[in-house]
Amino acid sequence: MLLTYIREAVRNLYAAKQRTFLALIGIGIGIGSVIALVSIGIIWGEEMMRGYEELNVDMLNIEKSWDDKNKHTYISLQDSVLLPKYIRSITEVIPTIRTRGNYYFNDQNDSIRLLGITESYFDFNKLQLKEGRFISDLDYNQSYVVIGNKALEEPPFETFKGKLVGLPIKIKNRIYTIIGVLEKNDFDWRSNRAIIMPISTMQRNLRKKQLDVIIARMKPKVNYLLAIEEVKQFFAKRKKMIVEVWAEKEWIEYMEKAAKMRTLLLGAISSISLLVGGVGIMNVMLTSVMERRREIGILRAIGARQRDIRRQFLTEAIILSLTGGALGIGLGIFASYLVCWFNEWQFLISNFAILLGVGVSSIVGIFFGFYPAYKAAKLNPITALRSD
Repeated sequence: MLLTYIREAVRNLYAAKQRTFLALIGIGIGIGSVIALVSIGIIWGEEMMRGYEELNVDMLNIEKSWDDKNKHTYISLQDSVLLPKYIRSITEVIPTIRTRGNYYFNDQNDSIRLLGITESYFDFNKLQLKEGRFISDLDYNQSYVVIGNKALEEPPFETFKGKLVGLPIKIKNRIYTIIGVLEKNDFDWRSNRAIIMPISTMQRNLRKKQLDVIIARMKPKVNYLLAIEEVKQFFAKRKKMIVEVWAEKEWIEYMEKAAKMRTLLLGAISSISLLVGGVGIMNVMLTSVMERRREIGILRAIGARQRDIRRQFLTEAIILSLTGGALGIGLGIFASYLVCWFNEWQFLISNFAILLGVGVSSIVGIFFGFYPAYKAAKLNPITALRSD
């Protein structure tokens, strides 16, 4: 009987080719949009996570909390030295001072971010040199600076032609020597548009003793929540100071959840288009019921039961939606590929999106095909036979 239902359904759908084709377009676009947006959301999330995997997920950032109102307490260079000694979960620290200052170069003045760091800042933040060298721990109190790549777009550097290494630059009325220029870095955005100098030089020349942040590296397989608590207790006991500590891993977990929520939101928004396709199926089936009333009356007259009529029309709706679903899967995969190609992302076919397409197309067929099938089964045979 199932094969009979399928054979008759295909024959009836083919008989109304134009109407069937329009319904297929509607359901195909609806399911294709769901698959495309869900797939793009998943691929985008994978790309984002792949980028975050290249970051230092074992990194902690330590700053003085805004809740600490004591103006006499601050994070010092000595604190950064003692952290690895007293906290077993930390292996390395990078003390950092961040400020802004005016500088004079190429007969022009401007303001820029200033970073006071140590030598380990270079490897920790995956920096690369365009020319010259980076700050060394041997440059204690030396008036050396390194220029970030984006800083070269500022007016004083923009019009300068030639090599910068070895040239003087005035920062807050002191002369410094440029010893290196950085390549553009996607990992540490602060260093891109900054002038970098030894932290000892910044503390001496700019009279800035307090650290703005300590970047700490955790030991492998250490729970970041435990490390955060140990750091907070260290400063609370040593200096009666409140600090804010956050981990890159904590941020990555948050972004991963946000990516999943964004994918679900895209799927929910695109599912609205399925209503259009579903209404199209229902319209086709209701029209088919009206046109085939005499056929239904004859079938009932020769012994067909209501459930036979209902199953016949329901089979037509399911075949229509599954065919549209197959079309939608193809459209969705093709659209996802185009987006990945345009953004230079790694293309992948999401099994979840494919299963979603098949499942949704089946549900749409059953849901929107049930009422026309029910209406056809309830037709009075005598009335149906009298219809033109």
